[in-house]
Amino acid sequence: MLDNIRWLIPSKKDTLPCGEEREIVVSSRIRVARNLDAIPFDIKMKPTDAEHLISVVRSVIEKKVDGKFLDLQAMKPLEKESLLECHLVSPGFVKKGKPASVFISKGGNISVMINEEDHLRFQGIGCGLNLVNLSSEVFNIEEFVGDNVDYAFNENYGYLSSCPTNIGTGMRASVFMHLPGLVFTNEVEKVLKGALQIGMAVRGIYGEGSEIRGSLFQISNQHTIGFKEESLLERITKLSNMIIDIEKKARDVILNKARNEFEDKIFRSLAILRAARTISSGEVLNLLSALRFGVGVGIIKDITLDTLNEIMVVSRPANIQLHSGEMLEEQERDIKRAEYIRKRLGDKV
Repeated sequence: MLDNIRWLIPSKKDTLPCGEEREIVVSSRIRVARNLDAIPFDIKMKPTDAEHLISVVRSVIEKKVDGKFLDLQAMKPLEKESLLECHLVSPGFVKKGKPASVFISKGGNISVMINEEDHLRFQGIGCGLNLVNLSSEVFNIEEFVGDNVDYAFNENYGYLSSCPTNIGTGMRASVFMHLPGLVFTNEVEKVLKGALQIGMAVRGIYGEGSEIRGSLFQISNQHTIGFKEESLLERITKLSNMIIDIEKKARDVILNKARNEFEDKIFRSLAILRAARTISSGEVLNLLSALRFGVGVGIIKDITLDTLNEIMVVSRPANIQLHSGEMLEEQERDIKRAEYIRKRLGDKV
């Protein structure tokens, strides 16, 4: 059923190889905001301006990258929600009333939102700690578009944006981290507070305003003005490596002092996922957290991180319906989700 919507599980041969520390860093993301000088910004943009922008950008990108353009207004609500669940678009983008479009590369790891809060939001996402390679891919496309259109730019402030926090480089670098060790040892609040003090933002699974579940945290730079892209990447990579080291030490403490307790939690989680006949998306995230910890420390050996990452994406509310090929009520989704997970992990009951 995955052929119904290819962005769910992109082809590995078309995507960027995974980065380092995959057991802790679920994914890395680079997002770059740009506006065209000749077109009014979002607050003053008319529908005709929005349509013109899509036409101009599409004609440029199609010269450079293989992929597909999706017309937001022509998409079904379920498809829009799926794009959000796959982190290819932002929550604000799926609610846009004016003409908007998204380009998704053939590999599925590069997307360009057209007519989001800014005219253009270039984005790259990949597994593991991979910010430098991702930024190279994203800026390769951003620079090509910039060679064909004039970006709104000020000598003193840098690239101009609809939001003051994006003025400057317009770049946000983020890492999506799994930190069960810090949560268990009660160190997570102290570590994340330190990240906030040095200008980083800490959010949940879907970014700003979203709930933190499954010991999953998104860490990104808060400001873009006054910094060079290389400096921002260096800062967040350095912070990520510091958090990774602390998380590894916390995991060692768990294995030395609470191994039986955690092994019990891991294997109970695996048993539930392999046997459940109905399960919610929220419960899946929490159970996957325990299972991911087990895979990361070598307790679980017959399941891969790729499988867990796939389950985390496909089991979300819109995606499980697209995977099933039908619209489902909540209770039906819970049944289909459990069925899908049993098949992926090997039904033991």
